[in-house]
Amino acid sequence: MFKTSNYIVPELDILPMTKSIVLSEDDDQGEMDIIFGIGLLIYVPYLLCNVYIYEDYTDQLNVAMFHLIMSNLWAFFPIMQAQGLWLKFLLIMTCYFSITWHWTNIGMELPHVTDYYRKMDATFSVMTIVSYCISWMPRFNTRRHTIGEEKRSCCLKYCRGKPKRTSEWRCRWTTHLVINVAFCTIIGMISYLYCDSYRHMGICVISIVVAVLLAFYQLIRGDMAVGKKYRKRFIGWAFFAISYGGLAFYFKSMAYRSLPDALIKHSLWHTFVFSCAYSFSRASEYLDIFY
Repeated sequence: MFKTSNYIVPELDILPMTKSIVLSEDDDQGEMDIIFGIGLLIYVPYLLCNVYIYEDYTDQLNVAMFHLIMSNLWAFFPIMQAQGLWLKFLLIMTCYFSITWHWTNIGMELPHVTDYYRKMDATFSVMTIVSYCISWMPRFNTRRHTIGEEKRSCCLKYCRGKPKRTSEWRCRWTTHLVINVAFCTIIGMISYLYCDSYRHMGICVISIVVAVLLAFYQLIRGDMAVGKKYRKRFIGWAFFAISYGGLAFYFKSMAYRSLPDALIKHSLWHTFVFSCAYSFSRASEYLDIFY
C-alpha cells in the first residue's frame, strides 16, 4: 500500500507496462559463451590434426570412430541455450538418434535394424533445423498475465505467456509455438516416410534461406525495438550461426573420402551444426520477437 494525497491506494497487481526489449540473460551467460568459444578453438584443430597426431592407421581409425560418436555431445551447448522445451526436446532427440545411428553404423549392436536409426536421425535433424529457421518469424501477440494471475495458476506461470529469461526449461504454448510444432511434425513425417539425403538437403537449404531472409527482416522492420547495442550482438551471433552452418554442410559434403578422414569430417559436421544451433539461440535473445 502507498499514499497518494489523502487516499491509500492498493499496489497494482500487474507487471510493469514498459516494453521489454530483450529477455533477461542468465547470470552465467558470459561464462557459457567463453567455454563454448574456447572448446570450439581446441576441439576443431584437434580433429583436423588426427592424422598427424596418430601415425598408425588403426589408431587413426579407432580415434575417428570414437569421435564420430562423442562429437554428438557438442549438442550440450544448444540444448542448454535453446529457448523452451520444444527446441530442447528436438535437440536431445537429434543427439540421441545420431549416437545410435553412428553406433550401429560402425558395427555395434542395438535392438532395432540399422536403417531405423538412420531414418530417425535424419528426421529429427531436419525437424531441428526447420524449427530453428522459422523461430525468427514475427510472433502473434501474447497476452501479458498479471502477477496475481500467475500466482493463482501454475499453468499460466509455467505454460503460458511470454518467456521471462533466456534458455527457459518451460513449454509456453503460444500460437507461434503451435504453428512451429505442427509444421515441424509434418516435415518430420515426410522426412521419415521419404528418407532421402537429397530431399533432406533441399529442405535444410530452403529453411536456411528462409532464416537469412527473416534475419534481414528483423533488422530492417520499422517498429524494431532493439537498440544499437543489441542490434550489433544480433548481427554478430547471426553471422556466426550462418558461418557455422556453412562450415557444417561443407564438412558433410566431404564425407565421401576414405576412412578415417571421412569419419573425422563427419564429426566436424556434428560439431559445427550444433554450434550453429547455439549461435541461432544466442541471436534470438537480442530480438524483440516476443511481442
